[in-house]
Amino acid sequence: MRQRIPLGMRQEIRHCWRLWNDRCNGMRFDRSVGDLAVGDAAVGNLGQRPSIGLVQPIMPSDFFENKQANIRRGAALLDRGLIGAHKAWSFWHRVGRPHAANGFLPGRNIVGGKLVALSGGGLCQLSSMVYHLALLGGLTVLERHPHSLDIYEEHQRFTPLGADATVVWGFKDLRLHNPHPFPVAFGFRVEPSRLIGELCSDADLTACDVAFERVELEPPWVQVNTLVDQRLLVATVYEQRQGLQVSPLGRPADTPGPS
Repeated sequence: MRQRIPLGMRQEIRHCWRLWNDRCNGMRFDRSVGDLAVGDAAVGNLGQRPSIGLVQPIMPSDFFENKQANIRRGAALLDRGLIGAHKAWSFWHRVGRPHAANGFLPGRNIVGGKLVALSGGGLCQLSSMVYHLALLGGLTVLERHPHSLDIYEEHQRFTPLGADATVVWGFKDLRLHNPHPFPVAFGFRVEPSRLIGELCSDADLTACDVAFERVELEPPWVQVNTLVDQRLLVATVYEQRQGLQVSPLGRPADTPGPS
């Protein structure tokens, strides 16, 4: 029965269910946007103030130009996004549905253990950077989903294994909580081959010590322990499937899909 319902319809049903569930549980997400001043600088002027920052390569892959466009569109929707003191934040509540009407293009996604072409492909690099910045900035992770597969060789990685956070419209979100007594904000800049991000505040925000330690298991499995200030936060197990190739799906290119 599940397979007879189109993916896009299943995602919309699930999205509505999550909205209802959040409302019943009193969950509210900060959607504030603005300039968080730090001295004479503000979010959007990356590198001009003390902050916690990351730089990732945008690696060549299938649908590379579309991936660049999707990352650029997603970064624009997340840029200057504030998280007030003791407030929650949601990736999808910020970005919105990843379809053509929202400015997204088809890119590669992992669906059912296969690489396929669906709208919004590449957003997982952006959500993964947000997750990594959140760990460094001492934010609380309310919801995060790792990829089910590790498809990269070491020279192909844009982020350490274990620092990933996949997002699937309607099903999988990245949700954070700001435990600090002051607001924080994300800032992003997208260059042709690099994604630059930062987490900053008008208060002193000291970076946590974050490490991703591998534990070898029986092939093809590998475990990664995520340590924050030398304390275990989460252990993630991946199936290693390097060299996986894109298999086109027989559905419209603007169908929203997982990343």
